[in-house]
Amino acid sequence: MTVSADTEVNGVGDDIERYHQEIFEVVTTGDLKRFNDILDELDRHKLPTIKKKVLNMGYQEADGLTALSIAAGEKHKSITKTLAKCSEVDVNKASFSGITPLLMVAEVGWPDILDILLERGAIVDATPSDKRGEDNKISGSTPLINATKYNHPECVKRLLVNHANPNHQNQSGISALMLAAEQGYFECIKLLVQAGADLDLAPSGPGADNLNITGQTALFMATLKDRVDVVKYLIEKGADVNVQNFYGISPLFLCVESGNGKLVQALIEAGAHVNFTPEGELAEENFLVGQTPLFSAAKSGHVEICEYLIKNGADVNAVTMTGASPLYTAIEEGHLEVVILLIRYGANVNQSPKGQVARDLHIENQTPLLIACMKNHEAIIRYLIQSGANVNLTSEHGTSPFLAICQHNNVILARLLIRHGARYDVETKNRYDGKINSLIIAAESGSFDIVRLLVEIGLDVNYKIEGTGETAGRTPLFHACAKGFQDIVEYLIDHGADVNATEDSGLSCLHIAAAMGHADIVRILCEHNVNVNQRYRFEEQDVTAYDLAECQQHNHTTLNLTSNKHATLAFYDGKSSMNKKATGNHELHSRRRQEQSADIQQMICSEEQQQTVHIKYSSKI
Repeated sequence: MTVSADTEVNGVGDDIERYHQEIFEVVTTGDLKRFNDILDELDRHKLPTIKKKVLNMGYQEADGLTALSIAAGEKHKSITKTLAKCSEVDVNKASFSGITPLLMVAEVGWPDILDILLERGAIVDATPSDKRGEDNKISGSTPLINATKYNHPECVKRLLVNHANPNHQNQSGISALMLAAEQGYFECIKLLVQAGADLDLAPSGPGADNLNITGQTALFMATLKDRVDVVKYLIEKGADVNVQNFYGISPLFLCVESGNGKLVQALIEAGAHVNFTPEGELAEENFLVGQTPLFSAAKSGHVEICEYLIKNGADVNAVTMTGASPLYTAIEEGHLEVVILLIRYGANVNQSPKGQVARDLHIENQTPLLIACMKNHEAIIRYLIQSGANVNLTSEHGTSPFLAICQHNNVILARLLIRHGARYDVETKNRYDGKINSLIIAAESGSFDIVRLLVEIGLDVNYKIEGTGETAGRTPLFHACAKGFQDIVEYLIDHGADVNATEDSGLSCLHIAAAMGHADIVRILCEHNVNVNQRYRFEEQDVTAYDLAECQQHNHTTLNLTSNKHATLAFYDGKSSMNKKATGNHELHSRRRQEQSADIQQMICSEEQQQTVHIKYSSKI
């Protein structure tokens, strides 16, 4: 583009726009020759005002960045250097987001250009601070933070020499040292510490809360990333090893959980408290109060770290706010070697959670053996019994280890418990306060081998749930029919189970099997002279097994029922009692019949789901 010498005098706005656009193109593409030609042209025609204007105008399409910032961002070093030296360029001109040329150069990592900008008066701690900076998550980040973030130690050094603040924190509360420690940038760490960076500075405020980093010092962040050399260096320089984050967690917690033995040793040798526990509102909300580092190590299964902690004074019988112990935690996670270690060092094999929190979580009085039986950890169960665990201690709901094992069909463990004195005839209560026994639990759980064992040793196959609740009167056969366990149904009937027994509300084994669509169970019951005409009162109607099966459209089940020679008269020549009144409005009746059926099945399913004995465990320990 050629212009006359009097262009500036005449104020040709079009020329400014052309130059501005051409410069944008060359700093973006890195066309050094064309860039120099444009500058020469402006100088040759003595257009200093236009030159100054076009070099400092921000580009709308690039967040208002100037030519200098764009060139740096695109890593076109020669153009960047030329612009940095150009007297017409404003080295502190910021973009819409607050980004300055110094911030861009520090991020790219050009110490020589950094020197030029600093010599020309670039503000060393200039930061993006407006709304756009916040939206781009760069608000408050100084050139020093950027140089550290991208591991440019030479730039860090020059910025510190020019009095950059080593303790400046960005909008999220993060400082240069925290970044360097997290990433393991050792040279940057040393420079920052030598310049007076606060070792125990930690993020705080809404920004830190949003990132979940409140309270995490440089040492904390280095530990989180397993930076052994960094941790040792920070400890040597005086960093607090017992600092706590937002949740009350200390660095020692982190490294025992990750299994880094070198970090564990370094922290303990530097004075980290082995029985330190989280405190505060957030710790309480997350059930962390009372948890020591040994809990974390036990939960993660790190045997050697557990032993190192114990040898350095960790309490093997410490309890959390829920009343759980390290042994309880190790058993819940199935870590046999940790269990053996803890017991060897004196862990109480019968210690169980107690108190209001444990009650609220439904884990009060659940012993280590009970938890092991709930989780079916066979090797742990054997070791606990060998170590003197009481086989008959029960939970707050009366659940014993034997009752728990009945749900897993592990007959070998069931026999083992019995040999060591476990009561197989023990009773407990379900959520309706109905009294139930081990045979009920085994039948409802599908544990055939245990059902057979219990019948062989004398439990009554016609045992009924006692009480006044919704499940009162149900038998083992009822539960097996409800769940469709054909092998258990056949075994119980062969050993004297009453096929016509009903719960106290009148619901029979045949009713429940028909409603659930268990055609084979219906067939077996019919083959054993079940009363196919037995009625159940539901919503002011007397319903039969056929009614329940037909409403659910269980065709195979209804076929098994109608093929029974005793069923003919009960169904009104093929019409059930529930649809007998349907002649006036078939569509309305059909809809009502489906609603009734759904109500019946929902009630039955709900009761079945709630029937099982209270066997709960919580990971919140």
